[in-house]
Amino acid sequence: DWDNIENEVAYVGGISKIRGIEQVVNSLNLLNTPTKLNLVGSFGEKSTYENVQKSAGWARVNELGQLDRYQVKEILQSSVAGLVTFLPVPNHIDAQPNKMFEYMSAGIPIIGSNYPLWKSIIEGNKCGICVDPEDPKQIASAIDKLVNDKTLAEQMGKNGIKAVNEKYNWFIEETKLFQLYEELLGN
Repeated sequence: DWDNIENEVAYVGGISKIRGIEQVVNSLNLLNTPTKLNLVGSFGEKSTYENVQKSAGWARVNELGQLDRYQVKEILQSSVAGLVTFLPVPNHIDAQPNKMFEYMSAGIPIIGSNYPLWKSIIEGNKCGICVDPEDPKQIASAIDKLVNDKTLAEQMGKNGIKAVNEKYNWFIEETKLFQLYEELLGN
């Protein structure tokens, strides 16, 4: 219900330096809108946690810790977008993070890293905005854009749900897998 959406964005999952948390927190201080980050998960590194707490952007963080899936659902229902701005390390560039599809399933736009595969999913389905994950200004600009244009955000959220229903789900993948098996076995 987009009438209940707050000026909030969400990050859900393991929190670490290579997942871009420092750039995200730094982006919060660059926002032109009074927006908060709902931070769900636990930090993997104590030093990263200490660094982000020193950032001016930390004042805009709702640090929520570990939540169960029902609590996560509530957080996503009040957020204008979900963040998945992982840094460019080999395991991320060609990955398809679950959180990307979770945000799509929740009907909220994604602010994601601008890797070719990710862009094909996010921008290809018009369900979010891709940014340079190392650039807090780009992250802040994407957050401001969606907070200031909730009609656009809502449409991107609907596009994400449609993409999950039509392309990115286990039934579709199961069908592809069975077709591959049939081709390999010559049936």
